[in-house]
Amino acid sequence: MVRTGPFVDLPAHLAAAATGDAMSVAGAASGDHTLLLVAAMLAVVALASIVGVIAARRQARDASRSARNRARSVHELLQTVRMAESVASLGVWQYDPATGTQQWSQGMRSLFGIEHDGAFVEGDAETLLYANDINLVGDVMRRASEREPYAITYDFHGIDGAPRMLSVKVCNLFGERAEVVRIIAVVRDLTDQMRRERDLEASYAVALQEAQSARRLAETDALTGLANRRRVMAELDRLILEARDGSLPLVLIVFDLDRFKLVNDTYGHLEGDKVLQRIAEIARRVARDTDLVGRVGGEEFVWIVPQATIETAQALADRLCEAIRLKSAVGNVPAVTASVGLAQMRVCDTSLTLFARADNALYAAKQSGRNQVKLAA
Repeated sequence: MVRTGPFVDLPAHLAAAATGDAMSVAGAASGDHTLLLVAAMLAVVALASIVGVIAARRQARDASRSARNRARSVHELLQTVRMAESVASLGVWQYDPATGTQQWSQGMRSLFGIEHDGAFVEGDAETLLYANDINLVGDVMRRASEREPYAITYDFHGIDGAPRMLSVKVCNLFGERAEVVRIIAVVRDLTDQMRRERDLEASYAVALQEAQSARRLAETDALTGLANRRRVMAELDRLILEARDGSLPLVLIVFDLDRFKLVNDTYGHLEGDKVLQRIAEIARRVARDTDLVGRVGGEEFVWIVPQATIETAQALADRLCEAIRLKSAVGNVPAVTASVGLAQMRVCDTSLTLFARADNALYAAKQSGRNQVKLAA
C-alpha cells in the first residue's frame, strides 16, 4: 500500500531502530517505577519500626510506672495493715497445708512478745505456740473442711506472765479440686476488751444496785422502814388488776394508833417516833411474807393482804390489834392501842374506793370505842 500525503516510507533499518529506542525508554520508565515502589515499602517498614520502637518504649515506661504504683500501693497497704495491727492488737496468720509452713505478720509476732521483723528460724512458730499450749495448726486442720469462717478462743499467759485471751477468726481457701490450699486467720488479743467488759459489767452492777437503793429509799418511809404512801398505792393498783383478772381475793387493812397525839404531847416527838418504830416491827412480824405493810400518814398504817379470804384477814387483824396492845411499850411510854378497819375487794373496786371503804371501817372502830377491828360493809 502506498501512503498519500507529505510523508514517505522509512527504510526498514531506520524503522527498527526507532522501535528499539521507544522500547528502551519504556523499560527505563518501568524500572524507575519499581524503584519508587521499593523505596516506599522500605519507608513504610522503617516508619512501622520506628512506631513500634516508640510504642514499646511507651509501654515500657507505662509498665515501669504501673509497677512503681503497685509497689507504692503494696507498701502503703502493708503500712496500713501494720498500723491496724498495732492499734487493734491483732495479727494475721497463714498456713500452707501442703508444705506445713506458717507465716506470721508483725502484729502476730507482737502478740507473742516478738518485736523484730526478721525471718523466723525453722521451728520458731511451733515453739511459740507450743510454749503457750496453743495447738493452732491441729485445731484448724481438724476443721479444714469447713466452708464458712469460724472462731477459736485461746487462754494463755503473755511474756509478762499475765493471763491473756486470743480470739482467732479462721477462713479456709480451697483449690480447684476442693482441697484446702491455704488457711488464713486474723488473731486478736481480747484481754483488754474482756477487762473493759468486766469493768463495765461491774460498773453496771454497782449502778443497778445504787439505782435499786435509790428506788427503795424513794419508796420507803424513812422513820419506820416500811413502804411509803406512793409505794403502797402503786402496789395496791397492781394487785387489784391482778386479782380482778384472776378472780383472786384481796383484802386491805387500815389501822391507826389511838390517842397518839397524847403520847407526843406527854413524852415528846422523839419518844413518839420510837413508838411508831415499834409498831412497824410488830406489824412486820404479824404480816405474811407476801403481804405489804406501809405507813401512809403520821400514825396511820396500811396492810395489803393478797390472796386471802376475809376470815384469814380478820384473824390477822385481830392478832395485830392484840400484839400492839401488849407489846408497844417503849421506855417510859406505856403500850398504846390501835383501831383497825378492813375491806375485801369487790369487782368494781379501784384502789381509791377500796381504801375508802377500809378507812370507813377504821372510823367505825374508833367510834365504837377504839382498840378493835371492824369489817367494812
